[in-house]
Amino acid sequence: MAVLILNQRRRAFAPYLTWLEDLDEEVYLYTSPAYGEITEPFALVQVFDNWVSNDRVEIDALRLYEEHPYRLIIALDESDLIRAARLRERLHLPGQQLESAVAYRDKAVMKSLVSPQVSCPAFRRLASPLHLYDFVLEHGLPVVVKPVDGMGSMNTDIIRTREQLNDVWERGLGSGLMVEAYVEGEMYEIDGLMMGQEIRFASVGKYSCKPLEILQQDCFVELLSPGCAVYERLVHEVQQVIEALPSPGVSTFHCEMFHTPEDEWVFCEIASRTAGGRISESISAMYDVDLNREWVRGQCGLPLKLPVPRPSQVAGVYLMPKRPGIVKTIPQKLPFEWVEEYVPRVRAGEQLDAAHSSVDAVMTVIIVGENSASLQARLSQLLRYLEQEVQILPAYKEDTTNEAPVTS
Repeated sequence: MAVLILNQRRRAFAPYLTWLEDLDEEVYLYTSPAYGEITEPFALVQVFDNWVSNDRVEIDALRLYEEHPYRLIIALDESDLIRAARLRERLHLPGQQLESAVAYRDKAVMKSLVSPQVSCPAFRRLASPLHLYDFVLEHGLPVVVKPVDGMGSMNTDIIRTREQLNDVWERGLGSGLMVEAYVEGEMYEIDGLMMGQEIRFASVGKYSCKPLEILQQDCFVELLSPGCAVYERLVHEVQQVIEALPSPGVSTFHCEMFHTPEDEWVFCEIASRTAGGRISESISAMYDVDLNREWVRGQCGLPLKLPVPRPSQVAGVYLMPKRPGIVKTIPQKLPFEWVEEYVPRVRAGEQLDAAHSSVDAVMTVIIVGENSASLQARLSQLLRYLEQEVQILPAYKEDTTNEAPVTS
C-alpha cells in the first residue's frame, strides 16, 4: 500500500522521507509550492497553487485512490485537518475523523463539549449582532470576539469599552465568529503527543505576556520543569479536556489555559496539531524530541522516540512581534553560547506593518539554561543586547501639506 501526505510546509520543516526512512511503503506527496524544489524520491508528487482554497486537492486525492490506493492520509497543518478528515471518512481510512477534526477546530463546538468537565469562560456563537448585544448585557465588558476556527490570535478583538463595541457593529461582524468573556490571569500552554485520548508526552510552558496581547508585546514562553507542581496540575487538566473531545487517534496537541488570580484553571482552547511560534523547536531543545516526526511515525505505526521524563536542562523561546516602521539594524547572529536557535525574520531596510498573528515576528530566539533562574538571567542579558542592536525607525507618510512629516 501507500501513504498520502497533504503538505503546505517548506521542505526544511517537513523531511517526511527522513522521518519515514524505515517505512516499507510508497509515499505520495500533495504539496503547495512553498515546499520548494523536490529532489526526494517520492513515489508520486503533485503541486497545487492556492493550496488552502484549492478544492482540487481533495478531488484529485479521490481520483488518486481509485488508481493507486493508499491506506493513510497525513496532514500536519491545522487548516488541512478537516480536509484530511473528510477524505478519510469518504474512503473509510483510519485516523482523525470529521467529528473529531471539527471539535478540535471549531472553538464553539469545542467549548460546548469541554465545559461540562473543565471550567470555561462564558461563550456564544455569533449568528447576528443581536447575539453580541445580548451577551454583553448578560456578562458585561470586556469580551473577546474571534473566529471559531481562528489560529495564532488572528482577527481577534478584545472589546473593553462601549465605543469599541460600537466600532465593531459599525464595521459589521461578518460570519464565523464567537464571543466569550475575557479572563483575567496568566496564560499557560501545554503541548504533547496523544494516542487516542491518552497523553503519552507533555510539555508545559508559561507565557510572559498577558493573554491576547502577544501581538503588541515581546513575549517569552518558558518551558517548565516536569518536577514542578504546576506541570502536574496542568497535565491533569488537559487530560480531562482530551477525554471530553472525540479521539483524533494519534496526534500532537497544543492547548492553552488561563490561571486566574483566584487560583482557578480556565480552559482557553486546544488544537490537534503541533504548536507554532518555534515552541515545538524549544521543546526539541529541552527534551530532544521532534513532535512532528513522532506524530507522522505514530500514524504509520512505526516505533517512536519519546523523551525521558526529566530533562537535563530547561528552554524557552522569545518572540519580538512586528511593529510599524523601517528596520535599520538587526543582528545576523547572536554572541551567546546558550542561544540554541536564532531566526531573524526581517532584513535591514524592510518596512514593517503591525503583527497580524502571534507568530508574525521580527525574530525568534530559543535559549537554554540549567534551571528557571539561569534561563531568566539569560533572557535579561539577551534583551539588553537586543535593545542596543535592533533599531526599527518610525515610518513616515508622504507630506502633502507642506508640514513636517508625521509618524504613521
